[in-house]
Amino acid sequence: MMRKIRLDMTNIETVRAMHIYMRYAMDFPAYYGCNLDALHDVLAEIGEETQVTVTGMARTGEEVQRWLPAFRRVIEDAMEENPKLTFVLTED
Repeated sequence: MMRKIRLDMTNIETVRAMHIYMRYAMDFPAYYGCNLDALHDVLAEIGEETQVTVTGMARTGEEVQRWLPAFRRVIEDAMEENPKLTFVLTED
């Protein structure tokens, strides 16, 4: 059975808040470092079929908007490395 996670980024103002939100919503380990390298590492380690749908990307704060291209690169790399991981990104 596939694990399905929905991340609603609407109104998230800071990159730190986004990392904390992802840590809890995706049940990352306590040692998650709240940075893009750590995000890549935990995504690459996911061992069960997982689909993550990310919504509200167009309605985040300015800081998060600047961070989104790097976030997209990390999740694309993680999906290439981990065939059990799928991300669906939407602007609304």
